[in-house]
Parts: sequence; C-alpha cells; structure tokens
Amino acid sequence: MRMSSIAQKPEPTKTGQQPVSDNKILRRCSTVALIGLDGSGKSTVAKFLLESCPLPLRYLYMGTSIESSNYALPTSRLIHKWKVYQHKKSLKKSGEDVPGKVTLHGLEHRLDNRGKLGGIIRLSRRVSEESYRQLVSWTFQLRGKIVLYDRHFLFDACPVPTDTSKHRFTDEVHHWFLKRLYPRPDLAIFLDAPSEVLYERKPEVPIEYLEQQRSWLVQKTSYAKKFVYVDTSRPFEEVATTINNLILDHCSNKPSKVNGST
Repeated sequence: MRMSSIAQKPEPTKTGQQPVSDNKILRRCSTVALIGLDGSGKSTVAKFLLESCPLPLRYLYMGTSIESSNYALPTSRLIHKWKVYQHKKSLKKSGEDVPGKVTLHGLEHRLDNRGKLGGIIRLSRRVSEESYRQLVSWTFQLRGKIVLYDRHFLFDACPVPTDTSKHRFTDEVHHWFLKRLYPRPDLAIFLDAPSEVLYERKPEVPIEYLEQQRSWLVQKTSYAKKFVYVDTSRPFEEVATTINNLILDHCSNKPSKVNGST
C-alpha cells in the first residue's frame, strides 16, 4: 500500500537552487507563518524549507506551547517546569501512572489560577513571552533573514474577528494587544486537510473539534497581510514544492493565488 500522507515525515532533499540574497526581495518579505491544526505537517514542512529553500530562512516557533519553543523567556521555562512538577504530583496523588515524559500540551490553561490575580499574572506572562518572541524575530530580520514561523499567536490565541461572545477582561486585553499592536506575518500559509485526514494522523483529538478549529482558522485571513491555502492531503513532495514556490513567488513579488486555494 503506497502511503502519500505528509505525516510520513520524509527526509528533506536539496533542491540545488542557489541562495537568494537580493536585499529588495528580503525587504518585501520578512516573515512567513505556517499555520494549521495538529497533524497538518507544519514542522515537517518547516524542516524541508530550512534545508531546501534558497532564501535565508530562520525558524521561530510562535505558538503557545513552551515545550515546543526553540526560543522562550527563562521565566517561562521555569514556570513550565513548575507546572510539570505539580502535574506529576497530582497524578501520583490520584493514583495514576506517571509517564516518563510528562507533556502539558493542551493543559496549560487549566493549570492556571483562574482568579483575578491569576488572570493578571497570566496576562503579564503571555504578553511578555509574545513580546520576547517578536524581539527575536526582529533581530533575525535585521540580520537579513526571512523568519519562518511555526504557528502564530494571532491565529492561535485570538478569536475570529466577528466573535461577539463575552470573554474574561484579561483575555479581552490580550486579544486587543495582539490585534492592535502585534505585527502580522507578511505571508500566512494555511496547511489544510479534511478533518478525517487530520484525525487519521493524530487521533487524540475528536473530529468534531478539528472541524470547529478549521472553520475558525479560515475566518482569520485578516490576521496576515497575505493568506493562502495549501491542501496537505496530497503527497508530501507535491505539498512541499507548492509551499516552496509560494514563498519564492511572494518574496520576488510575482503574482500568486493569494486569499484563495492552491
């Protein structure tokens, strides 16, 4: 049976293209965000691009998981270790088995103090971490690099622009900070696939939840200067080539299918 899923994570191959160093090109495109749900292949595609794209790329994780971050504030690392310790402690207390590697992915918010003081502390911590990552990004850009984001806070932490539901005050402040003050990526590439395909790759999340998250992501096109879709249910080589060409065309100012499907 031939497997064509991007979840295979094949080894990247060199394209043979020469590095591009045109300063005009770099000024036109300084940040590219790979967004999508778990199982869409963001990390795999990022690895391929870093080894194959002729542009001077630098990788920066811009999601909420400290576990996955390649850059994070020392205070964030310490807080995360404390949360892991507390989580292990609660597992032991309840008589549950403690795995060798404890992950808090998806549990971070539930482990926060939900009182007013806890909300303020959480807001301060989130804004500080997000500001630090942006400073790292600007540092790379000043060095002439194009920053390749794995996820982006605007897409992960903000509700859809049309959302009118009531949120906690500190969450409202956080959303305002991201929407009004946080820089948008120059190009956002939505790695999309049917919910059934994503569930097959990572069955930890229910299909209904995946479908809801997909519907929310497609409503956030305004959170990037340019937004494109890529179907990642196709063979990996095809997907990776499409994304590589999208970035090259965008950075060279060539016309592409922006705000549409590819």
